[in-house]
Amino acid sequence: MLISHRHRFAFIHVPKTGGTSVARALWRHADHADGYWANRCLAVVGIHVNHFAPLRSRKFRPHTSADILRRNLPRGTFESLFAFAFVRNPWDLLVSYYHFLRDAAGHDEHTSHRRRRAARLPDFEAYVRYEIGRDKISQTRMVADRSGRVIVDFLGRYESLAPDFAHACRRIGIDASLGRANMSARGDYRDYYTPRLAALVRDHYAEDIERFGYEFEAAAPLRARAA
Repeated sequence: MLISHRHRFAFIHVPKTGGTSVARALWRHADHADGYWANRCLAVVGIHVNHFAPLRSRKFRPHTSADILRRNLPRGTFESLFAFAFVRNPWDLLVSYYHFLRDAAGHDEHTSHRRRRAARLPDFEAYVRYEIGRDKISQTRMVADRSGRVIVDFLGRYESLAPDFAHACRRIGIDASLGRANMSARGDYRDYYTPRLAALVRDHYAEDIERFGYEFEAAAPLRARAA
């Protein structure tokens, strides 16, 4: 999640939707709160969030939802920003998560428990059932308020990341170049699913699928994907 009060934007980073590439492209245009003295002190004791700092020094988690961001900014501030995010086909997103968690090279402290669990699971179907049991992955919850109303100004798609990012930049009024970060090479996501498993995902992630207009038989993904 990135904010720029100077350029008046808020990028909501939905996990596994190309957001690492977007964040890197926007980094030099965004505000950075790490240098604020209180945030440095909190970081020493392992606290990396500060919603009570002065406005431009408030620190949020990398995957802060739009609703949490709005509720922790002064009244009207969120609405004054161009808020945007990217979403992704849920079937494809789960395949990306699966490889991300099983790839030791991508290790970080925030996913260590899930990585250990994923490494013990026998196959992709077991992983999908594990994630459904956790019920933590929801793209809707990242971009909507508690009543389910989408509160971001623009939703781009992972499947059209480059042109949608370019549109966001035009709306913001900046010039930024989109690279590709967290690349992974794998086959078509549909090859990972049996009909029964695809139906299970369709039922559980029905809100995201219907809200964002996805289908299992979408256009074939690229062979190299931004995770």
